[in-house]
Amino acid sequence: MRVARSLLTCLLATAATGALALPAVAADSAERPREIQREIQRDLDRLVRVGAVGAQARVAVGDGAWRGRAGGATRSGDAPVPRDGRFRIGSATKMFTSVTLLQLVGEGRLKLDAPVSRHLPPGLLPRGLGERITVRMVLRHTTGLYDVARDLPTGEEFARTRFRHHDQAERVRKAAARPLAFPPGTKYAYSNTNYLIAGMIVERVTGRPYGDEVRDRILRPLGMRHTRVPGDDPRLRGPHAHGYAGGSDVTALNPSLAGAAGEIVSTPGDLDRFLKALTKGELLRPAEWREMNRTVPTGEPGARYGLGLKKLKLSCGRTAVGHTGGIPGWATLAFATRDGERRVVLSANLADWPADEGVDGPIDAVLDAALCG
Repeated sequence: MRVARSLLTCLLATAATGALALPAVAADSAERPREIQREIQRDLDRLVRVGAVGAQARVAVGDGAWRGRAGGATRSGDAPVPRDGRFRIGSATKMFTSVTLLQLVGEGRLKLDAPVSRHLPPGLLPRGLGERITVRMVLRHTTGLYDVARDLPTGEEFARTRFRHHDQAERVRKAAARPLAFPPGTKYAYSNTNYLIAGMIVERVTGRPYGDEVRDRILRPLGMRHTRVPGDDPRLRGPHAHGYAGGSDVTALNPSLAGAAGEIVSTPGDLDRFLKALTKGELLRPAEWREMNRTVPTGEPGARYGLGLKKLKLSCGRTAVGHTGGIPGWATLAFATRDGERRVVLSANLADWPADEGVDGPIDAVLDAALCG
């Protein structure tokens, strides 16, 4: 149930378009790449049967990639999911927010173990709390802060209110006024409030919107031309499938409901480029990359959490690093092996939100097949 549980709390027809370049194999293993593709395609088809309108996946080994898709772009089924179409990546956004903040750490502009009170507006957190919570705790979800995502409407109510603007400072104030789940730094509990705070820290340190920093530090240098930090823009620009909630098409929504915790729009190709650059050391200095990978247990078997980075133990013994994502209408998977040689990105445009827990099985299966194959 690993992926489905994460998606429910996060803000949160097939064709091979290229050969999957695998390392040299013995003659009796030559069929294995095609077996992996067929296995993943079956899982994509199963995903559509249990809760998705459509799905697309990109599986890469080195510089080679295979792309699969299933289902349709809309409920009508008139068109397939666009190849490398845009989608809302949900909590996979947290990797971008964390990398941006860690770059600032590497530049000496803040410290991971400094209290967040140094970098937040006065009065945002209750007296004394900002001195007890560090930047590291925010990125690692060990603050004990209430999760703002719990207050978001679902179903038909969400469909009616999805264009509403969400003020991030107000949301953080309200969440911080709630009782802590535990003393800061003592346990792990996933909370989107932490990454709203992380985005605000970036803005206070740089004097610029966090989305501008993400664009200039990550998107432009990597040539991620189809990736956006949309702010209040409700549109999905370019080819895309449609997501649903409460019986309505919620493809257009105000992304401020997720902010620095989950608002980014991307494509499988762009996310693959990000994963490769991150794991190959192109985005962070070695010291900050090591910090990102220092994890705590999450309470789920085989799962740990670092600084905006999930680590999952696969059936073959390999470790996957990356993030899941969920936002109304969409479910995302973006993971790589630790050396970055194998990578998988999956997007499902959902039939409803919260997602049916049935989507968990096929999404987990795609992850395992792609990185273990």
